Amino acid sequence: MKIDDLNLLQEIQRNTDKGLHALENLSAKVYDDGLALQLARESFKYGELRDRAKAQLLAAKRRPEPENKVELMMQSVSLHAGTLFNTTTSRLAEMMIQKNQEGISSLWKSMNHNPQAGEQATRLAEELLHLEESSVKELKKYL
Repeated sequence: MKIDDLNLLQEIQRNTDKGLHALENLSAKVYDDGLALQLARESFKYGELRDRAKAQLLAAKRRPEPENKVELMMQSVSLHAGTLFNTTTSRLAEMMIQKNQEGISSLWKSMNHNPQAGEQATRLAEELLHLEESSVKELKKYL
C-alpha cells in the first residue's frame, strides 16, 4: 500500500469520525421526524465507510488513527454554541450542511494531495463525497 493510500484512508477515517460526532451531538436536538430519520441514515452510512477505511488500514498492517479528542471537543463546543438559542429544524440543517461542506473540502484536498492513491482508497473517498454531497442536497429541504 502506497503512502497516498494511507493518507487518503486516514482522511476518510478522520472525516467520518467528525461526521459521526456532529450527528451524535445534533441528533438529540432534532424534533422533526423526517430530519431525525435523515440523520440516522447518515450516521449508519458514515459508520460503514469509517469501518471500511479502518479495515483497509488494518489489512495494510497500519494502525487506524485514534480519535483526536481535542478536535472533537472543540467541534462539540462549536455545535452546542451554535444551537444555544436556536434549535429550529432549519438551524440544525444549516449546521449539518456546514459540517458536510467542511468534510467535502477536506476530502477533496486530501484527494488532490494524494494523486497516487489506489483504486480502493479512491473509490471509498468518492463514496464518502457522494454521501456528503447528497446529504447537503437532502438537508436543503429543511432550511
